[in-house]
Amino acid sequence: MTHRRSFVLVLVLALVAAAATAVPARALESSRVLERELGSSGRAEAHLRYATAGMGGGARTVNALLALELPERARLDVTSTGEKIVTRPDGGEWLQPSLRQMLKFRPQQAAAALRWWKVLLGDDSRARERRTGEHTYVVTLLGPGGAPEDSAEVTLNSRGLPLRLAAPAGSPDAQVYRLEGWRFMRPRGPAGFKLAAPAGYEVVSLP
Repeated sequence: MTHRRSFVLVLVLALVAAAATAVPARALESSRVLERELGSSGRAEAHLRYATAGMGGGARTVNALLALELPERARLDVTSTGEKIVTRPDGGEWLQPSLRQMLKFRPQQAAAALRWWKVLLGDDSRARERRTGEHTYVVTLLGPGGAPEDSAEVTLNSRGLPLRLAAPAGSPDAQVYRLEGWRFMRPRGPAGFKLAAPAGYEVVSLP
């Protein structure tokens, strides 16, 4: 998995569990508590941790802060590298201090992360949920033809909030993410989900 794909996948998986809907009857059980809390407060934050390949082939642990706000905004701040990535319906940005550059996402590219959110908001016919344990669910997104396209195993903590995400579900090579320290607060607004490149940074619009 490339570094870029790893970061995009983090947001995709986070939105699987965090998708908020104004129609409670359509909510998936794996996202019910998070949906309720996010809907009443407007903002959710969690500490996210996952392993990725480091220099020399060894694994390194990445720690980040994930923030979600209604409607359809997501942000990831990586503690160790200073990287920041945001997505919203009109696109997004990825700030990379080590490369002194900022990547800009087009709406179509940001849609990869917002896809789960939108599906669970208005078209639950494309999402399938299967309970596999006391606190574990497999969520599958179906394509237009009904074939599975994406999946994730979601494990909930004692509060009913996402604790562990693994994708693709059931794969021995699944990427595993842990979400801890969930808290909810008033939203800070759209300004926190737009990034500007510092002076001297190269700005690259993804094709």
